Amino acid sequence: MIHQNLQAIILSDDLRADWVKRGRTLLESKVSTMIIMVDNPTWKEDLRANLPSADLLLVAPWLTPDMFIDEELLDVAPKLRAIAGTFDNRFTSFVSIESLRHRRIRLIDTSRSMTPSVAEFALTQTLNLLRDVPAAIALMRAGGWRRPWDTFGYIYGDLAGKKVGLAGYGSINRRYHELLRGFGCPTSVYDPTLDNAAAQRLGLTYTSSLIELAAACEIFVVGIPPLKSSLRHVNKAVFDALPVGGIFVLVSRMAVVDEPALWDAVNTRKLRAAIDVFSTEPVPPDAHYRFHPNVLTTPHIAGGAVYCHERCFADACIDALAVIAGGELRFEAAPVDASMYSGVDQSGRAQQ
Repeated sequence: MIHQNLQAIILSDDLRADWVKRGRTLLESKVSTMIIMVDNPTWKEDLRANLPSADLLLVAPWLTPDMFIDEELLDVAPKLRAIAGTFDNRFTSFVSIESLRHRRIRLIDTSRSMTPSVAEFALTQTLNLLRDVPAAIALMRAGGWRRPWDTFGYIYGDLAGKKVGLAGYGSINRRYHELLRGFGCPTSVYDPTLDNAAAQRLGLTYTSSLIELAAACEIFVVGIPPLKSSLRHVNKAVFDALPVGGIFVLVSRMAVVDEPALWDAVNTRKLRAAIDVFSTEPVPPDAHYRFHPNVLTTPHIAGGAVYCHERCFADACIDALAVIAGGELRFEAAPVDASMYSGVDQSGRAQQ
């Protein structure tokens, strides 16, 4: 039932207009909604005019509006209970979490809503690298057939029993670890937030550095976010510690990798790599790694699919409605998120 006295404002743009439809339907089962398009030159005035009656403010996925919700704006929004969106944990240019907490306004960031999709994609690419599936498909499409058994693909073995190293144990690699359990892979981890006891409780072998992790595994999966402390953290020493012919999967951000060292390992140590994120996007058409037989490149699609964006916004709406109902939130942002992710953008570039 719609509560006519409850109002939700949705900020969107033309690009994201379809992404918010499913979530808006969820909202409209409980509250009245209005949508303000930030493509409209008067959107800021429209927002200011409607904030006094707003209980919820929702932002379309990955949209950071070109404004700051300052104390003056909050003063004209006495009913506001929650602000929700998908900000990749980088919301400080839009709102102050401390100001919101002072006013008991909840901040919801559903960036981790796409974790399951990213983790599944990472596992898919792990299997593709092991079995060289894309090369086999390309061969068939070109009219060919398998080469002699000793020279064509399928020579890297099964995933079952392989030694896996998780670089970082955030939401992506936690889910990857869950998916991996059925394969019986001995799994090690390096994450500065984990100690030996915590790793053991999770069924993981603790390592004290990325170099130690690389030396302990055959498959190296990077789930490290781009923070000031993590830029180019996966460096030449880490690649040198990986076994010759090892497997490398990157689905977080290229900013955490020493990119020249990565391509050197591909060329000199027979590293097989699956890369979904790049320092320059779109990737130049003539980029050398597009054509390297040891590299599987994909155009940033691990979580960049329409259904993922729709889910991100739907989850933002579900949590926003939970605020109204006094329920538990799954994606509430915390001050630690603001401090951890400050200073760099989603690609690892310095922010002013």
